Amino acid sequence: MKFLLDENIGKSIARFLVQLGYTTLRVKEIHSGLEDFKVLELAVEQETIVITLDKDYGELVFKEGKFHRGVIFLRLEDQTSSNIQRALSWFLTVYSKDRIGNYFAVVTEKMSKFKARFNEDF
Repeated sequence: MKFLLDENIGKSIARFLVQLGYTTLRVKEIHSGLEDFKVLELAVEQETIVITLDKDYGELVFKEGKFHRGVIFLRLEDQTSSNIQRALSWFLTVYSKDRIGNYFAVVTEKMSKFKARFNEDF
């Protein structure tokens, strides 16, 4: 799996995913300031799954029908790097590549427990 990290996801998360063996690109390093719909287009072109903290991607995918290769929206109260790492580690351990690719997933937390919903659950 390959990931494209939105601008709101830091370098430490990129390093973490690379250490786990994933190819990881960062929007900030490719084209800083890229609009969200262009990020989705880039992700399709690069065949990557977008990881973001930005809820606007839901609107692009569901209201505007923008095509994507997969989006992981981290809807976390604690958006520190360490918590994002914990959330991604949990998510990538629990769900297979087939379940992640081409789906829109929302990862939430409640009382330090993570939960994921996929587009067919909405």
